[in-house]
Amino acid sequence: MERISLGIMAVHLSHEHGYVTEIAKRSTSYGMNCVRFVPASIDPIDLTITGETFDPQTQSWISDTFSIPPFIYDRCFYNQSKASKRCKPIVEWLKKNPATTFLGYGLPDKWKVYHTIQKNNHLNSYLPDTELISTPMQILNRLRNDSSCLLKPVVGSRGIGIVAIHQTQKEITVTYHNGPDKKTKSFEQVDRFMNWCERLLKQQSYLLQPLLPLVDREAYPFDIRILLQKDADGNWSLVEKGVRKGYQGSFLSNLTTGGEPITYKQWSEQLTPRQRFLLEDELSTITSHLPTLLEDTFGRLFELGIDIGYAKDGSIWVLDVNSKPGRKTFIETKPELKHTLYDSPFAYCKYLSSKNDQKGATIID
Repeated sequence: MERISLGIMAVHLSHEHGYVTEIAKRSTSYGMNCVRFVPASIDPIDLTITGETFDPQTQSWISDTFSIPPFIYDRCFYNQSKASKRCKPIVEWLKKNPATTFLGYGLPDKWKVYHTIQKNNHLNSYLPDTELISTPMQILNRLRNDSSCLLKPVVGSRGIGIVAIHQTQKEITVTYHNGPDKKTKSFEQVDRFMNWCERLLKQQSYLLQPLLPLVDREAYPFDIRILLQKDADGNWSLVEKGVRKGYQGSFLSNLTTGGEPITYKQWSEQLTPRQRFLLEDELSTITSHLPTLLEDTFGRLFELGIDIGYAKDGSIWVLDVNSKPGRKTFIETKPELKHTLYDSPFAYCKYLSSKNDQKGATIID
């Protein structure tokens, strides 16, 4: 009997090399093969792929040509690059291929996700007041009301492209990150600031949000990352909660912008028992309703990273929802979770495979 193949797909072949390799090392114990490929490497004529197959004997990747695998773990991250623009339509075509089953179909842009959550009575109170920016005047109006705001790319991850803006009587200051390095620009004249906004908005679409007071007692920015995954029975499971802590003076806690991970337990010890109880209750509401809502709207998902803001007044905010979450927050603070994290794609793939066999066709759920 031929082994089933799981294909791990990314915009660049070596993307997340360590994570993908650790997954592939588990392929033999699940009786499956593991390949990795870039969507643009699919031959449009004979539908073969030039990519790499994991060799269990040498525990390494080898160049290979193979058919489109029946199961695909999509780890494509899109940006403004040419590679992204080549890959995206091919992935959309693959999702419609009846012979292919994606572990998860992923989520659309942040504005569409926001609108979906906004319609849900259990969850809409956790959303910051958000609007899609069509003109710089929206930014100026928000500053006149609040004296600060946040610009967030509609398509993006890892804190890339997020801009914080503050207004004082003397000037408007723009702050953003280039990796861990924080950059600032100041504008004493409003028209120069508006021109800068005009240029920024031509590059990509942005959301406008309040700049929430998401800092701890020592003024370090932080957020709570919740990782949810489907288990071997196809049910949503809370894998772990962790906290990402930025540096003083920054407004971001993403690890790529200089943040560091700490355990949720370590962070939550500063809370009173009542604060902890109320927070856990709110997080339970979010994690019990959000995955089902998103799957009902956008199709099957395998995993979710939910970023939660906890403000000084105890208010709780859903900052972002990512269908292709990273693992660094948990691997660095809870190394014992590695086996769960690396096993889960094959465990869920096995579940989907058995469901396919029962139905005699590709599943649609």
